[in-house]
Amino acid sequence: MSKINAVRLINVNYNNNANRISDEILYFNGESTLISLQNGGGKSVLVQMLTAPFVHSRYRNAKDRPFESYFTTAKPSFILVEWALDQGAGYVLTGLMVRKAQDMQEESKENLDIIGIISEYQESCIQDIRHLPVVEKGKKEMILKNFNSCRQLFESYKKDRDMKFFYYDLTNYAQSRQYFEKLLEYQINYKEWETIIKKINVKESGLSDLFADCKDEKGLTEKWFLEAIESKLNRDKNRIKEFQSILEKYAGQYKDNRSKIKRRDSIRQFKEETESIQKQTEEYRSAEQEENRQQNKIAWFIHDINGLLQTTEEEYRQSESAMEKLDQDISRVEYEELSSKFYASEDEKNLHLGNRDMIDMERENLQERAAETEEKLHVLACARQQQSVAEEKEELDLLREKIKAARQQGADLEPERKALGFALRNFFEKYLFENKEQQNIQSEYIQKTGTQAEEESRRVEDLEEKIRDCYGKKGKLESQIEVYSRQEEQFNTRYKEELVRNIVGAYEAGTLEIRHQIYEQELTRIVRERTESQKKLESGKEMIRSQERSLEDKKEALVHKKAEIQRQTEVYQLYEKELETRRNILKYLDMEAGYLLDRDRILNVSERKLKELEELRRSLEKEEDILEKEYQNLTSGKVLELPEDLKKELDNLGIHIVYGMEWLQKNGYSQKKNQELVRRNPFLPYALILSGQEMEKLAKSGRNICTSFPVPIVEREKIEEIQEKYTDKLVHFPGISFYILFNENLLDEEKLQEMIWEKKQELEKTAQAVKVRKAEYAEYFQRQEVLKNQSVTKEKWQEIQEILDKLKEEKQNLEKDILETAQNLDRLKKEHEELQDFIVKTGLEIQNQKQRIADFGQLEKDYAVYESNRAALEKCKKEEQRFQENQKLAKERQAKLLEEQKTAQNTLNILEREAEKLNEKYTRYATYEKVGQYTLPEEISVEQMEARYEAITSVLSQELKDLEERETKAAGRFQREQNELEHLQKKYRLKPVQWADVIYDRKEESHQEVILEDFQRKIQTKDMQWNDADKKAAVAQSKSNDLQKRIRSVCGEEKPLSRNEIQGQDFEARNNQLLYQKKEEKKHADFLGKKVRSYEENLTALSEYNELIPVEMEERDPVSDTLTSEELRNLKGILIRDYNQKIRETRQKKEQIVQLLNRVIRMESFQDDFYRKPLEQMLELVDDAQRVLMQLKTTVQSFDSLMEKLEVDISVVEREKERIVELMEDYIQEIHNNLGKIDHNSTITIRDRNIKMLKIQLPDWEENVGLYHLRLEDFIDKITKEGVELFEKNENAQEFFGSSVTTRNLYDQVVGIGNVQIHLYKIEAQREYPITWKEVSRNSGGEGFLSAFVILSSLLYYMRRDDTDIFADKNEGKVLIMDNPFAQTNASHLLIPLMDMAKKTNTQLICLTGLGGDSIYNRFDNIYVLNLITASLRKGLQYLKAEHKRGKEPDELITARIEVGEQIEMLF
Repeated sequence: MSKINAVRLINVNYNNNANRISDEILYFNGESTLISLQNGGGKSVLVQMLTAPFVHSRYRNAKDRPFESYFTTAKPSFILVEWALDQGAGYVLTGLMVRKAQDMQEESKENLDIIGIISEYQESCIQDIRHLPVVEKGKKEMILKNFNSCRQLFESYKKDRDMKFFYYDLTNYAQSRQYFEKLLEYQINYKEWETIIKKINVKESGLSDLFADCKDEKGLTEKWFLEAIESKLNRDKNRIKEFQSILEKYAGQYKDNRSKIKRRDSIRQFKEETESIQKQTEEYRSAEQEENRQQNKIAWFIHDINGLLQTTEEEYRQSESAMEKLDQDISRVEYEELSSKFYASEDEKNLHLGNRDMIDMERENLQERAAETEEKLHVLACARQQQSVAEEKEELDLLREKIKAARQQGADLEPERKALGFALRNFFEKYLFENKEQQNIQSEYIQKTGTQAEEESRRVEDLEEKIRDCYGKKGKLESQIEVYSRQEEQFNTRYKEELVRNIVGAYEAGTLEIRHQIYEQELTRIVRERTESQKKLESGKEMIRSQERSLEDKKEALVHKKAEIQRQTEVYQLYEKELETRRNILKYLDMEAGYLLDRDRILNVSERKLKELEELRRSLEKEEDILEKEYQNLTSGKVLELPEDLKKELDNLGIHIVYGMEWLQKNGYSQKKNQELVRRNPFLPYALILSGQEMEKLAKSGRNICTSFPVPIVEREKIEEIQEKYTDKLVHFPGISFYILFNENLLDEEKLQEMIWEKKQELEKTAQAVKVRKAEYAEYFQRQEVLKNQSVTKEKWQEIQEILDKLKEEKQNLEKDILETAQNLDRLKKEHEELQDFIVKTGLEIQNQKQRIADFGQLEKDYAVYESNRAALEKCKKEEQRFQENQKLAKERQAKLLEEQKTAQNTLNILEREAEKLNEKYTRYATYEKVGQYTLPEEISVEQMEARYEAITSVLSQELKDLEERETKAAGRFQREQNELEHLQKKYRLKPVQWADVIYDRKEESHQEVILEDFQRKIQTKDMQWNDADKKAAVAQSKSNDLQKRIRSVCGEEKPLSRNEIQGQDFEARNNQLLYQKKEEKKHADFLGKKVRSYEENLTALSEYNELIPVEMEERDPVSDTLTSEELRNLKGILIRDYNQKIRETRQKKEQIVQLLNRVIRMESFQDDFYRKPLEQMLELVDDAQRVLMQLKTTVQSFDSLMEKLEVDISVVEREKERIVELMEDYIQEIHNNLGKIDHNSTITIRDRNIKMLKIQLPDWEENVGLYHLRLEDFIDKITKEGVELFEKNENAQEFFGSSVTTRNLYDQVVGIGNVQIHLYKIEAQREYPITWKEVSRNSGGEGFLSAFVILSSLLYYMRRDDTDIFADKNEGKVLIMDNPFAQTNASHLLIPLMDMAKKTNTQLICLTGLGGDSIYNRFDNIYVLNLITASLRKGLQYLKAEHKRGKEPDELITARIEVGEQIEMLF
């Protein structure tokens, strides 16, 4: 940009038209100009007007003063600025013609009509700032042309090709754009005016606030430096847009090929993982093979045991057969013995029966003889009664004879008496006959009933006999039945059963059969349970041993698991410790905690940090080396540093090296003389001092030693001959000049020592800084090494957490399992004990059950007998009942008959008594026979006749009467005796013939009675003997029955063995011999059974391995049949233990491969089915390591072939990426280099010292180029990845690339804006020293203003500098307009460097201020004072008048103030 030459304002009104600038020209002449105007005079208005032509419409407004508010009429106002072009290229007029819009349309947003003008010229002309004819001279005043006239004028200028005049309607967007583009041709950049000049004039001393929001170097770099660099680098073309476009295209290309790239990268990663998988799987296969070998040992063990079991079982069966044969022999002996006892019992029974029969015969003989004797006694009794009858009859006959004789004595009354007697005789005879008939009837009836009664009696007696027999039988049966009841009770009591018969004494139908079946089932169940329990016991033993081994294994596994947890915990703690260290590293590296597990990123950042530190260290070391050299040079007097080769050459030539400075220090001259020598020969301190001879020797040297810098040589002999003095810094020789400025203080010893001390201090400070940087580097390096040596990664951290969680879970499960196993073991042991108890118990139960079944079988047989007895008893009872009933009936009939007989007897007795009376009466009248014809009255009764007879008889003698009475009595006695005889006859069933000839003898009767008693006593003895024999026979019969039952129950035979089959009687000896043989055979069987059980126990324990098929082995020892159970169990235990160990090892290897496969499957890179399926197939095949390896090999082979294809396709994308990286890396390097150029023109002289007011320190690009390359690739990868994601979501990727690919982001991501260090000098009244921008940002007032100006001017210089100008001759002019900048900066020590900085950067300062004073005025060569002059014609109106206090004006003076108005009035 050029500088402002002049400014002209025409018809500018402000302060509500109270103030006016009619037509004022201010000449700046390209110089910094101070415009002094009192506060409130319009400084801000002038700034607003001066910036208006160079900014777009929205920037023309002030915060409280809209631009349009200054233009309220149709008359035009002009704001004109003339620029003096750089390099004397002429001038250019720029400006605005403005008025209030006249054609206000509704759709128009413009309230002003604005014309922009640009006129270029080499010298004064009609269209320059002074002569532009917009004001015409009238007769009395100057008249301002109207808007349209001016426009037409401008149009005519524009059409004139000789005039470089352009005008633009700025209300038209296209013309407005052309206007600003035209300004750019003259380096008038609207952006500078809008972003800088406009901003620094928002308020007074606004420059101080320009960088207010940049609190640190990063903010300043981002907002100002990088934007400036971007603007400059993208001036010709927008490279950032290009980068955004090519990255967007690359992202699309990458998206199209991403799957391939991702596939290739993931295949590479997959192949890395497969190495671990292959290694683990091979270990798994080895473990599997070991397991199979151990499994085969178990298979052969089972095979051998099965063989031994078959052999032993065959032997056991043979032993059992032998025992069965012995049992049969024992049973045969017992059968013979029982049969022998049965026959002995039968013989005994028969003996007793024979005795009984013999006694019975003897008893019958005695009974017959007793009966005969009894009959004799009966005959004697009848004979004795017959004798009594005879005696009574004899007496009766005698008395009758006496009566007959007496009756012959009554003669008179005799006839009547006879008639009466005869009649009475007839009557009584008749009555007697009738009575006799009745008696006969009754006697017959009595006899009949007696016979019947006797029959009934005999029947009763027979029945009684039968009843007694039944009673005996019943008693016997009841006894036998009672025996069964006792047997039943004993059975119930013994077996705690409740066998109960029903009310009829029988079991319900099927009860015994069901119960027997239940007992059999119970026995079967108990036997089965015992067998199962025995099996369980054996398997339980093995299970207990297995559980014990398992418990031990689990405890061992728990120990291992705890050890593993401890180991993994240590790893976890190591990782935690590493992560804690890493957290500290993150803090040091100023990284977010989210990167904690991103080791590579941390390493990259750390590497960058190390390189930064290395750069700082190297820089400090370089500085230290320089200081060291300077220090050495100061102490040694050596300023020149010769190349080593040259030193060697001089030494070889024998030339003694003397340095000029060294000579000056040691020549003994005064300081003043040495200074004089140096002034005459400025090269002297920097030269070698050689003699002429030495110079000739050097010139003739054959070796050509190249140098990187010229080496001055002063001829020793001519040192003091040089007389010319050089006072300038530049020493001129023909065609070449040298800049030489020697510090003469080096010749002052005191000052030299002071300089040495300062240099030493500076050196020590730098050395300390180097030490600190080294320590810091070492610390970071150590941290980096720690980080490199750290093993924790995101995957490992997740894996260790998963492993620990899994291990802890497994530990908990193990502990739980151990607890459960221990509880299970306790339970198993308890169950084992219970099983043992149960087996013992069931053994007893089986014996009891067998005994119960045997007893129950016996009971059933007894019950059958009982049933038979009960049936017999019932029959007997029924018979007894029938007999009793018959007896009862018989007795009833007998009783009835007896009753009837008694009744009849009573009747007979009555009849007999009646007969006796009748007989007495008949006897009384029996002697009367019918004599004479005496007739009795017909109607006389028997009683009358008796009475008559008695009357007549009374007359007769008393003797007759006595005789008759005696006859009656005698007849009665006779009849009674006769009846008794008949009774005895009937009683004894005798016939009269039997006693007719027997004479009763009392002695004979007594003798016969004694004989009868003897017979009866003998019969009673025989009865007792018979009963005894009968009982013994019954006992023998019972014994025989019992033996028969035993034969049936024990021997299973229905009948005893025949006598001829019984072999001898030495049953006990034979039985003992057989029992001994059985005992021995049982021992052998038990031994074999134990072996069988042992084999079965081992096979049961190994039942889970029964499916194993033995495979031939090279070396194998068969299982010996001599091994004991314990040895066999131990061998089996060792096999199972080793096998379980192999299983655990295999399982562990399997789990490891499963964990590895699962870990790989869970890896984000392998979520695609392309990887998952092969991995899942491996997981499915994980039971077979060989198949896993085959699957792995197949997968890797397929991936290898795919990789070859992918590499071809991906190479295109990668080449494109390399191109993008190269382009962007070049751009970033340009940014970096340009960033280092911003401070190039910031050195000014302060107190005779050159001070670089702005110093920007950057990391060395070359040293970090590799790191920057990696960072850029990472950035591109990141942007590409996010862009691809947006493509896939169909979102606006262009906006993303636009916001992501910026100059700021690129530089920050690759180099790091935070690595940019900015220092400025703080200028104080007495000293100056460097401070950081962060410290500057905290300062306010003049120091901050100065620093802001330094940065701004440096930026403007950088922006305008032409990079093709290698000598930097083109320092384009720059303009800064500032409103009252001295409000904060009026101190001389600040203004001087400010103005010097402006001069250095060729910056024209146009400062408007209300302040004064020499400190300000003395800094400017061009000064205007603006005053407000009250108008003489218009009240309240003031004109702004400019007074040029200092500076040049053109020769042609122009009226500073004119009146512009109508022809009559001077009006604007």
